[in-house]
Parts: sequence; structure tokens; C-alpha cells
Amino acid sequence: MTKLTAGVALLGASIALSGCGIFGGEDGYFRDRSDDYQLADSLPPLRMPEGVKAPLQEELYEVPQTGTADLERGKFEVPRPQALAANVGLDRVKIQKLGNRRWVLVSQPPEEVWPQLHYFLRQSGLQLASSDVNAGRMETAWLTFKQTPETKDKFFLQVESGVQPDTTEVHVRHFSAPVSLPASVQVEWPAQSTDPEREGWMIDEMSSALAADSSGAAASLVAQAIGGGAVKVGLQEPAGREPYLFMGLERERAVATLVHALNSGAFRLHQEDTATGIFYVTFDKSRELSEEEKDGGWFSWGSDDEDTLAEEAEGVTLPQLMANIDTSTTAEPALFEGISGVGGAEATEIPGYLVVLRSANGLIEVRIRDTRGQPLSRGKTSELLMAIRQNLI
Repeated sequence: MTKLTAGVALLGASIALSGCGIFGGEDGYFRDRSDDYQLADSLPPLRMPEGVKAPLQEELYEVPQTGTADLERGKFEVPRPQALAANVGLDRVKIQKLGNRRWVLVSQPPEEVWPQLHYFLRQSGLQLASSDVNAGRMETAWLTFKQTPETKDKFFLQVESGVQPDTTEVHVRHFSAPVSLPASVQVEWPAQSTDPEREGWMIDEMSSALAADSSGAAASLVAQAIGGGAVKVGLQEPAGREPYLFMGLERERAVATLVHALNSGAFRLHQEDTATGIFYVTFDKSRELSEEEKDGGWFSWGSDDEDTLAEEAEGVTLPQLMANIDTSTTAEPALFEGISGVGGAEATEIPGYLVVLRSANGLIEVRIRDTRGQPLSRGKTSELLMAIRQNLI
């Protein structure tokens, strides 16, 4: 061994022997600092000088509330990250319609769409009279169309989180008034636009501009607070009770998006009663495979079982399902009270599941039961509800 090699080896041995004392451990340079944030102190907010009005600010990064027991060093568990959005790979901008209502769906989070909308309005020559990022609202200043010089017009944009994670909905309303109306008058926005055609014009122009901006504008940190962080759809798994989906949607839209989900992926919808909120479905994972995968390949699935399951389910009527519900054992919550024709028939093995939609506490709840009206296992319930969740629009 040369002197140089011996020297390097000796130096390496020295570091290895002294590393634990100098570099590692609680007092070492490379000690574990992953829990240091729990010891950080809170600073009081900045105070503005007398006579200076503070602008409206939002917390950029909200710190969740936790109990003191959770802050013991070494016992805090970082929550799992949220799953990637189900809209990955889909068209970035779509126009959705339900009845006479239309809105723009963008496959980006609100904090990215918000600055793009500001840019679109500036480029279109539409000035903003007000912009409230907390409420997700933009209101244009008055403008006049050449075709109708006797009136003046305003547009109202409502930006909300979409049903799927990392998506945004932009709702538009139009208001028209006589040109003599003072500009200082506060507009009481109607539930429906004054002129649906001009609402449609704004939606078309806006969606085209958002679709053209494929790269997207820089995200707005302040816009992360749009809608107060409200989630439109989520899975609740209360301790000791069956999981369920909640929807912060109007019933009409909740029914429409649920029907869409129950006709997608591995689900097949066979019977529905939207008045009572009961849907009869079957679930077959092989339906999620492509035709090529079904025909052969590494994962070859036969279609005989799927066809048999579908044929059995197609012969089942809604009155049969209602009569098959077991009323001798009351499952909580009681989903079938007050529905005519429930129970009374001899128990029958019917394939599939009952999906039940109910209004509760200002929200829509979606639960899933077997065809006897009884809860499933907790794991199976969560699996089926997440399959529904991924196909809501």
C-alpha cells in the first residue's frame, strides 16, 4: 500500500470511528431534524401603523388543528397524500350542461385557473368591477354591445372546485339593464342570466381561451383559498359506521352525476327510481379492461360470467328489489323507511347492489347496500364508493 493510499484509508477509518459522536446523535451535525418543526413557536401577526388599512389576506399554507397528544415527538404520523386526480389524461377544458345550465370544466386546480381568467378578461378588454378570491367571484364592469346600445351589460364569474380533485368549474351569469341605470347601483344577480345567448357567448369565448393556454398561467397562492377550501364530493368513513359519499351539490345535479358514474367503469345500472333515490347496479371489474385485454394477453378474462350476471340482473324489477329488502333487521341509518312495497317477500338471492341517495344536513349522501338492504363489509363498501367517486362529473 502506498503512503497516499494508507493515509486515505486512515482518514476514512478516523471519520467512521468518530462519526457517531461528531456527526450523528442528538448533538451531532447530521442529527435527525424531521421533528424540529413541532418545537417551533408561533409569532403574532404583523400590525399595521395607525391610519393604514390592511389589505385582505389569506393564509398561504393552512396548519391543521391537532390535539396535544399528537405533538409528542416521534408519535406524529404524516397523513397519506391525496390520490392523483381521476381526470388525468382527459381534455383539459370542457363545457358541461345540465338542463338549461352550462359551465366550464377545467382539468386544473382553481389556483391555476384564477390567474388565467384574469388574463382572459384583460385580453378581451373586459374590466373588472370587483374580484373576491375568497368567494371565487369576479364581476365585470358595465359594457355596451353595438347591437343593443339602449342597454348595458355585466358578467359574473363563479369559480369553484370541481367534483374531481384538481379540477375547476367556472359558472357564468349575464345581467342586462337600461343604459340609464346609474353605474353605482348594486346588481342583485338573478338565478338565471338575463340573456342566455350572451351567457353562452362568454362561456364559449372563455373556454376557447383557456383551452388555447395549454401551459397555463402561474398558480396563485392566494387563490388556494377559493371557496373556503370546500370539497364538493368526498368519502366519509366514520368510526363504527358504514362509509358513505357526500356531495355538496343540488339534488338534480347529484342525481345526474350519480347516474353517469353508475353507467361507467365496472358498474352497470339496471333499474333506477330518481324520486326515491334508489338505483340497482351490478359491479364487474372485467368491464374496466379494454377489448384487447378481454380477448387475450397477459390478463385474459372470459365474458361468460359477465354476460350471465347481466342477464340475471336485467330480469329483476324494482318492485322485486323493494319486496326483497329485509325489514326484520334494522340497519342504521334506515334508508328505506316510508317507501311503499318494502319487505314482505321471501328472501331471494339477487345479484348486485342497491345504491341509495339521500339528503342529510344540507348535503347529499350516497350509500351502498346489498340487495337485502343490509350494509356490506367496510372494505367492500369503501371500494365500491371509491369506484363511484372516480366517475362522477
